[in-house]
Amino acid sequence: MILNNFLLQTEPSRRRYGVAAIVGVIAGIMSAFVKWGAEVPLPPRTISDGRAEFNPPYIFLRDYLGIDPTSTVYTFSEHIINPVMVTHIIFSLVFAIGYCIVAERFPKVKMWQGVMAGIIVTIVVHGITIPLLGLSPALSTLPFDEYVSEIVGHIFWFWVIEMIRRDLRNRITHQPDAEVPLDSWHR
Repeated sequence: MILNNFLLQTEPSRRRYGVAAIVGVIAGIMSAFVKWGAEVPLPPRTISDGRAEFNPPYIFLRDYLGIDPTSTVYTFSEHIINPVMVTHIIFSLVFAIGYCIVAERFPKVKMWQGVMAGIIVTIVVHGITIPLLGLSPALSTLPFDEYVSEIVGHIFWFWVIEMIRRDLRNRITHQPDAEVPLDSWHR
């Protein structure tokens, strides 16, 4: 019964996948900066075990894509920037576009203004996928601080994606979200 409620779908004629993809690109770029910003007051990795230097995006670039993050750098305002930051934008784009497209069909993904999606992504990506790929230690060995940083960061990240998604989708289409009746007095 509960699962059926989560799989509730919108009317196909009301879905706007092209708009969702465009909005996803905008939300992905903007939300990447929010995700970075969340890591300033709540750094996700400790310095003492060396994981702050060799974080999952760094290891992903080095071990899976063959890119040496220390050699591929650029300078901006006298600061040396490595491509680990680019992976954050790419991940943010992929997740935001995916979220916006899925939201067109399955409105329950937007539960709690995207916060539920942020929690689910934290569990699936940081709790399952990243440890399975060997990009981080097992979840049971990570410090509590890392859990707090990732959960809070992902909640803010998806909340911003949802705010941008809803505003731009509704402005572009001049309609409410696909699950809201067109004759509804509130949107």
